[in-house]
Amino acid sequence: MSIYPDFSSHGYQIKRCLGQNRLGGRFTYLVTNIETQQPVVIKQFQFAQSGASWGEYDAYESEIKMLEQLKSPSIPRYLDSFETPTGFCLVQEYKKAPSLAQPRHFTPLEIKQIAIAVLEILVYLQRQRPTVIHRDIKPENILVDRSQRQIKAYLIDFGFARRGSQDLAASSVVKGTLGFMPPEQLFNRQLTKASDLYSLGVTLICLLTKTKSIEIGNLIAQDYRIKFKHLVPKLSCQFIDWLSKMTAPSLKERYPNAVAALKALKPIEVVEVEPTQKFLIYVQNFHTNLSNYTQKTLESIDAVDKYRLSKVLANLKKIGVSSYTIVNHTPPSIKKPILISVAVLFLAKIGTNFYLQSLNLSQLLDTKECRECNLQRVNLGQIRLVRANLEGANLKKADLKDTVLSGANLRAANLEGTKLENAKLRNANLVWSNLKNADLKSANLEGVRLDNANLKNANLQGANLNGASLDGTNLKNANLKGAYLEQVNLKYTELEGAIMPNGLKYKGETKGRYRSGN
Repeated sequence: MSIYPDFSSHGYQIKRCLGQNRLGGRFTYLVTNIETQQPVVIKQFQFAQSGASWGEYDAYESEIKMLEQLKSPSIPRYLDSFETPTGFCLVQEYKKAPSLAQPRHFTPLEIKQIAIAVLEILVYLQRQRPTVIHRDIKPENILVDRSQRQIKAYLIDFGFARRGSQDLAASSVVKGTLGFMPPEQLFNRQLTKASDLYSLGVTLICLLTKTKSIEIGNLIAQDYRIKFKHLVPKLSCQFIDWLSKMTAPSLKERYPNAVAALKALKPIEVVEVEPTQKFLIYVQNFHTNLSNYTQKTLESIDAVDKYRLSKVLANLKKIGVSSYTIVNHTPPSIKKPILISVAVLFLAKIGTNFYLQSLNLSQLLDTKECRECNLQRVNLGQIRLVRANLEGANLKKADLKDTVLSGANLRAANLEGTKLENAKLRNANLVWSNLKNADLKSANLEGVRLDNANLKNANLQGANLNGASLDGTNLKNANLKGAYLEQVNLKYTELEGAIMPNGLKYKGETKGRYRSGN
């Protein structure tokens, strides 16, 4: 017998419980629409339960009316509603993303991206007429999906939301979550567009300091200011000041609205930049400005000099331009700026790449996370990086020989020409990754996900690919001689010109799952 209520008469079947508040008689379920077989979310309100009241029914009617009017991809759509013997059910669109209340590690840069995503939702809400104030922004009510390259955020639970000043100060009952309510909401005063900013700021501080929602009160001082600076020593002063302004107790000290907060946040570097890195960034900017100056100078010279300079101009963006070429093909009037430009280019390109790559490598070894970072040509041979997150990283021509990358996330990573001989990649995620010309000789790829990956011309001789997922993988001209391919689906795999485990070139005879002897 099912422990869940039966909604089949309304066309829904419960799959599992997503959350509950027994005291308030509120339950959230992931359900399937029986007719369409699509997943949806049902919020059940049991007003007949102890601690709940039918008097709250009007509030949920108000929530429905509001959700019907909100049309944003970042707010789950209202789909349906129906009454039950004990209460009421609200049906909404299902977003496959966990809430920020679930323990997950976010880098400061990712937290900035989350802040931008939620502020964009608030900009939408505050542009409604009348404006919409959510009144209950907290980690539990923000869903975040980072399965793709770009972080996506969704705002849920509009049970306390109101339009404009409607009923915001008329009730003696304060609605919201302690610790996340701004002082004006806590004392039942008039709310403004800045009120939700306070709640978002507290939420971001929870993420940065790894503080649970129920423990945020430990960071709130008697003057209602959030004391968090000692817990985030690596954050830049600009980002700390921005968070402090977001969570200022006084409305006058806060950003007036989401548009202003978003505009102030976007240019901010969230992590303190070291002096050496600041210098290299300055060098890069200096070179850009100098190149523009050089270009304007070139525009003023005659056609003969332009022809003599063609080879220099073609190589200005390359490091290997020789001083001989510059000295013998550059008119004296512009020889100096071009020589300076090339020198600065060398420092900006070589120096900056070397320094930033060192920072990336240090981060990877310390945290096992370096998403979309540049690790081109680095030597990571024999290093243990179990379950490391290298999504979107550039590892072109890197040395990963004998490296342990079991369960690692290398989705969409660039591994072109990378040495992966004898590497341990069991159960790793290499979906959409580029492994063209990579050396995977004798590598352990058991259970690895290689869907839509590019393995053209790759060396997989003697590799273990048992149980691997190769749906849509490009193995054109790859060497699979002696490779183990038990229970591997090759139905949609590109194998033209590939050398198969038996040493023969692929001729289109393999269909469905590959088994030894095929």
